[in-house]
Amino acid sequence: MKTYRKVDGGGDLFSALNHQKTVTRRIVGILKLRDLIDWEGFRPVLEKVTGYDTKDWSKGGRPPFDPVFMFKVLVLQKFHGLSDEATEQQIGDRLSFMSFLDLRLGDEIPDANTIWDFKELIEKDGRQGGLRLFEAFHATLTGEGLIAKEGSIVDASFVDAPRQRNTREQNQKIKDGERPEEFDPATPQGRQKDCDARWTKKNAESHYGYKNHAKVDAKSKLIDKHKTTPAQVHDSQVFRDLVDESDNAVLADSAYHSEEHEDYLIECDAEEFLMRKAYRNTPLSEADQRFNKGVSRIRVRVEHVFGRMKQLGMDVVRSIGLKRASQHNSLSNMVYNMDRYAFLKS
Repeated sequence: MKTYRKVDGGGDLFSALNHQKTVTRRIVGILKLRDLIDWEGFRPVLEKVTGYDTKDWSKGGRPPFDPVFMFKVLVLQKFHGLSDEATEQQIGDRLSFMSFLDLRLGDEIPDANTIWDFKELIEKDGRQGGLRLFEAFHATLTGEGLIAKEGSIVDASFVDAPRQRNTREQNQKIKDGERPEEFDPATPQGRQKDCDARWTKKNAESHYGYKNHAKVDAKSKLIDKHKTTPAQVHDSQVFRDLVDESDNAVLADSAYHSEEHEDYLIECDAEEFLMRKAYRNTPLSEADQRFNKGVSRIRVRVEHVFGRMKQLGMDVVRSIGLKRASQHNSLSNMVYNMDRYAFLKS
């Protein structure tokens, strides 16, 4: 029978600590972000969106986990595409996760309910915590000159939600903007029903959930701006929400091309690079084909962004409702930017 080499004296505390140092010495994955990101820089925003800046903990009661620590837990969760339960389990099981969170063996870790409650807290009373955290890191990227705005690419990607098993009548009511009576949010069944997500089909493939509309800096491949909508909303309907006077040039596929958008880009004093589309009995001219080919060579960079986010499991949302989907996309876009920032700095 094959035997494995064992070290004399192994299994004691010193061996465990030495093993932990050896494992976490390799700066890969989430550990790339550990030393590059100014985590304390998020504290003012976190204290504002959690309400911690107005609470007096001196009156007693068990103090909560530090908001910066919990924020890092959310970053860890998004980077690995984990559920709340899996995040709790992995933090206690993986040395790299403990190192990222600056935890030692035996330290208390947040459970799944604590993680869920923190995500709910930062969105409470319309605080839009996810968006404000994205904007806080965006300010860092802008300050370092990484989002130059020389060229901006606009596109959207599906974010699939848990599929619902509803009757046709129930689905029709939801589609009409009504909530079926049996989906009362006060009931256990109603709390599991997503009346904001929608079905849509693209290239013969069905999707149920939401869309992550994003404007990406063409040079750095960093996400500059974003918006979340139900999946059936056409990409072009969000164009004005993403593009503004700060853009010098805008690139997009043919779904965004229209006279209205051409006029809007003139108002914004931005160069227009929207791919042309053919119509029935009106094929593209040779000039339009050359134009599309030139735009496509740059526009494809946005596919790299969504491809990386899919690698990280960010194309799936596990929660219910547009508000939580918006937070998911805001945090996912922010964590993608952190990952890209680490790459650009390496």
